[in-house]
Amino acid sequence: MKDFFNKVISALDTHSKSGFSARKLSALVVIILVIITHIKWFKSDHWEYLGEVLLLDYGFISLCLGMTTYEAIKKNANESKPSPEAKL
Repeated sequence: MKDFFNKVISALDTHSKSGFSARKLSALVVIILVIITHIKWFKSDHWEYLGEVLLLDYGFISLCLGMTTYEAIKKNANESKPSPEAKL
């Protein structure tokens, strides 16, 4: 159990490679909160907000996919640029 908590804590460290991924931990926490919120909303019988709830869900999914795509594009762009020494 102590090892698990140490890996969770080290996941928040950007220099450590031994812990869990901070992105994965953040996603897990957000998904758990979304599930809890949806369960509370289902029990409240306020179905007139269905459009807004779905808009927030799809917006969050689009944001997560967009951030991942942007990161991959930036990583590929930095790798394909020639270094200044190569021009000499």
